[in-house]
Amino acid sequence: MQNYNKVRKQPKDLQKMCQKFFRRFFLHIFVPMFEIRDFKVEAGDYQRVMWRQFFGRQWPWFALPVGACAVMAAVLADVRWLLAALMVTCLLAPMALVLVYINYALTLEVRWSLMSKTAVIDQNGIHLTFDHERMRPTTIAWSDVASATRDEKAIYLNLKVRRYNFLMIPRRVFDDQGVNEAAFIKYVSRQLGGR
Repeated sequence: MQNYNKVRKQPKDLQKMCQKFFRRFFLHIFVPMFEIRDFKVEAGDYQRVMWRQFFGRQWPWFALPVGACAVMAAVLADVRWLLAALMVTCLLAPMALVLVYINYALTLEVRWSLMSKTAVIDQNGIHLTFDHERMRPTTIAWSDVASATRDEKAIYLNLKVRRYNFLMIPRRVFDDQGVNEAAFIKYVSRQLGGR
């Protein structure tokens, strides 16, 4: 009876061994991998997208004090309120923009887009290797990517680290390097699970 049980367990062990063998040696051949070499984004392009995202959500907070001063000037018929609106526009708004710039634009994640790099995208995430010797190679796991969007100029992988930080991949690099953009977008969508 004991010998029968040992023989009975052997196929399960054999099945596990075959699965491990398949995973180790064959699965990496069939798993898609994309490599995009030597690309970067200009700082002005990145900033335009970041400011568009920021003002798309935060514009009421900038318009509210100016609008309140304009309403007060109209109701009270007092020109001093228009001067107050002008001061808010010329003094407070630029200071707020500087704080936003320091908080969102001077981060490591922004440098990931701006520095010249090679990106390898596979099932484990996005592996970035930078051309500059002071930038260490980094891996962005798929769990750290909140969503992916695109427009006519670039593909944006929005990061979960903080708002308005994303990895920007210009669409021109797909044509320049012969990478299939449609397959890349489909692969990223599948990795993100529709996020």
